[in-house]
Amino acid sequence: MKRAYEYSVASQVWALKEFGNVGPRTFRALMAYFGNLAAILEADADELNKLNGFSDKKALRVANSFHSLSKAEVFINSLHEREIGYCTIFDDNYPSLFMELNDPPPIIFYRGELPQIEEKPVSIVGSHRATGEGIALAVELASRLAKESVSIVSGLARGIDTAAHIGALKGNGKTYAVLGTGFDNIQPEENRPLAAEITKNGGLISEYAPNVGYSASQLIARNRLTAGLSQAVVIGEIFSDSNGTMDTASFCQETGKIMFILIDNYGQEGHDNGGVEKVLAMGAIPISLSSGVDIIIKSLV
Repeated sequence: MKRAYEYSVASQVWALKEFGNVGPRTFRALMAYFGNLAAILEADADELNKLNGFSDKKALRVANSFHSLSKAEVFINSLHEREIGYCTIFDDNYPSLFMELNDPPPIIFYRGELPQIEEKPVSIVGSHRATGEGIALAVELASRLAKESVSIVSGLARGIDTAAHIGALKGNGKTYAVLGTGFDNIQPEENRPLAAEITKNGGLISEYAPNVGYSASQLIARNRLTAGLSQAVVIGEIFSDSNGTMDTASFCQETGKIMFILIDNYGQEGHDNGGVEKVLAMGAIPISLSSGVDIIIKSLV
């Protein structure tokens, strides 16, 4: 039987994630304790039990992941045929901004390309049920930023996310869509042609295997990556019940990520201003379309 270190790094990481059910925080704890992947994979359940918070069941599952290394390698080797790239936390092309997260994904999958270190990425996010004016503002902001060589990051959802990607493409810039599903289950379905365009001018990025479907918890987990992949976050439009966007705002508040909010619609009669007021109280910097591009660019490294 091959030793763990004889398998590729990606195969070792995937064996722990897929067969050991090791999430990002557990992965970080295991690396801190054992020092390297092979040591984790070759540890027995008794050794794993010494880690704080490890139950007998969890320790046994991680220990048994060693026996799935061959399956993991088959999966990793199959990705090339499907034009799917992969990148582990140990690789040089792993997005450096992800390393600032408390729970960076140990492995990510992508179609197209990953952001380069010299790029200046900004997230534009907001409500799925954005107004026509909100969508128009987001498209124009993304287009103007793209023309200034700012890469646009969003989540490919309906509303502001879609507007952000379209605006970036309109401005002949790069855009990256962070998914909460695998590539076989892109949601919403009507955005699949847009996803294909994004791969020509940026990339699709997911921490989930291609066959993974939709779940609400995955979309919430996706929010940290959308914000994490960016130097700054812009909220295009938000309402009092925009839970996903509010989760992204909370992430920015907790991590100190620079957060802006477009306020061109704020105060208009009949407009739900509750979400705007909440994120302003959380430290979001108000900007308008007319002056926002310069303010955003000055905030970037």
